[in-house]
Amino acid sequence: MNLSKVETLISKIKEIDIYEDLSYYTFHLGLPLWRLFTHWNGIPFYLRKICEETDRILMQSEATIEEILLYLANSTKDMSYFYVCNTLLLTNTGIKLNEIDSMNILTSEKRLPQEVVIDRDKILVAIVGFTLDTNRFMNWDFRTICPRECFQYEITDYKLTKVSGVEFCPQGFIYDNKYYLYNIFINRNKLNNFDRMPAVFKVLSDNIRLNEADFYLRLDERLSIPLSEADVTDRVLAEKFRGIQFNLNNTRLDKIKNIIVHGDIETFDKLLMVIKKDYDTVLDEEFWHIELEELPYVENKVRDTVCVTFIHGKYYPNQKVFTHMDFIKNQYEYQHYCEKYNDLSNGDIKIDFYTTKECHYKIWCVENIDISEETWYKAANISLGPVFRKLYNEIMENTLCCNRQVLLNTFC
Repeated sequence: MNLSKVETLISKIKEIDIYEDLSYYTFHLGLPLWRLFTHWNGIPFYLRKICEETDRILMQSEATIEEILLYLANSTKDMSYFYVCNTLLLTNTGIKLNEIDSMNILTSEKRLPQEVVIDRDKILVAIVGFTLDTNRFMNWDFRTICPRECFQYEITDYKLTKVSGVEFCPQGFIYDNKYYLYNIFINRNKLNNFDRMPAVFKVLSDNIRLNEADFYLRLDERLSIPLSEADVTDRVLAEKFRGIQFNLNNTRLDKIKNIIVHGDIETFDKLLMVIKKDYDTVLDEEFWHIELEELPYVENKVRDTVCVTFIHGKYYPNQKVFTHMDFIKNQYEYQHYCEKYNDLSNGDIKIDFYTTKECHYKIWCVENIDISEETWYKAANISLGPVFRKLYNEIMENTLCCNRQVLLNTFC
């Protein structure tokens, strides 16, 4: 198998005339393109043209799908593409593959079965995304950037446009029915995880009547796409967080079972929180089972099982107390754990899959006593590993704020 054919394919993609400006755009996205495969929604607008060009190049290329998968999965330039290729195999529309089958294919221990059918759009985004992620825009000399900027509206000597009616979003802003990514030099950090805009625009909007001021922005059209084609959600938050906002007795539970998944976008570790409604017939009131489970990212099979921390509590929202708390280690078969971690809605095993009773290893428990919200919070926080403690504190961001900060200072 000659993987140099894939390198030739990548070189030709970099020679496409729109590549440089697209590289500039994708750098401003704030997230690598391999993240598109965590929640696949088809080819995004900004990649459509280059994917069309790449499709023509690929049809003329001698590189096979198997060679592309092996090249991307085993490249040391960006090891995240092992995850991408694994996802492509597990979601193929031909034969059903399990995690071990996929691993064997991507490590060349097994050839790619002819029955595997990978969506053409997905393989195009994978190869284009890999090319852009591993060859990121690096020329930040203003003498090079400025001549390539494109302006549609009237500008000042400093290339600013007077604007009004701007709607600030987490990763960009809406103006004149277009969505512009924020310039890379704008700090996108927020005052609060769930704020709708970066801190600087939150401060300006809250303290200055911008609609009465002369407000100017640099509107480089290379950073804009039609609003109808834009995803204006907070992609960073979406990558990290799925589910309801948890705030103890102020939490709104619309379902019997409510799931929160919070992930670290650097380590890929996840913290699972499950809140289930139940009813105490003795006290004649509702209570909730609250479960926390660490889901560490496991890239390669080291042993046949995976052991994780699990914390369970019984919470009475009307009384604002817990009456039960236990600390457990859950053990899963490797294949079952991988399916649980992957969190695929169409999978046989969902993320809230439970292990067997014999592998549900309880270590300590306290019950039949009122446990304050603060005590439960502290005990759970201390019992989690460092990465998961950080994720837990982000979930609990608006809960017990003063005491939470004490724990953050002590343990993080």
